[in-house]
Amino acid sequence: MRAFDVVEPVLAATFLGLAYRTVRTSGVGLRVAVLVMAVFNAGLLWTLADTGPSWSVPVVAGFSLVCAVFSSLAAMRTLVARISYIDAAGYERIIERAEAQEDPQVLGLCVLFTGTLAVTTFAGDAQPDGKMHHLVASDRCYFCLVEDRMRAWLGDRAPLVEEYRAQLRAGHSRHFLAKRRSPQEPWTGRLRDRLAYRLPKVRPPCDVHDPLFAGR
Repeated sequence: MRAFDVVEPVLAATFLGLAYRTVRTSGVGLRVAVLVMAVFNAGLLWTLADTGPSWSVPVVAGFSLVCAVFSSLAAMRTLVARISYIDAAGYERIIERAEAQEDPQVLGLCVLFTGTLAVTTFAGDAQPDGKMHHLVASDRCYFCLVEDRMRAWLGDRAPLVEEYRAQLRAGHSRHFLAKRRSPQEPWTGRLRDRLAYRLPKVRPPCDVHDPLFAGR
């Protein structure tokens, strides 16, 4: 066995290991991370199949699979560590804090399939690391909470409310993302393109939203 027969697979495996770590800590979305690593894996494995020893492709592919599983578990642990659980008073404090801050604000609201309301405060000067808060399920309709916030920040006739309800009729709980550059400028909002959750199986009765879910 030539020395180069070992060096080439080792270099490829080392590159993939570092690439997994770099992509995981870069903050890119899941789809981008998967696409980037798929390209890296395809390119390196194709090169090894063409120039490396016969054993190099399954060995490096197995190593890459281990790295992928480890990176997924590490990303999940990081996400869980960012979550704090709040009550109704805590939710109101988050909203009040966002409205009172002088620096730019970005805040997300989404009803998860578990019935929890996820409140995401993105990184900024007042909160450098960002945070995700979960308002656990209760007897309140959290879809109403999301729509109330849309109307409060975007206006009583905000078209986004109807867009949000259209998504609910289709069975999708969408992530409402609100932004404000400064207290002197109005809030803007949109539904995040990539985030859609199933409707929760169990939810409190609501005269407003129950008709949208009829038949589901």
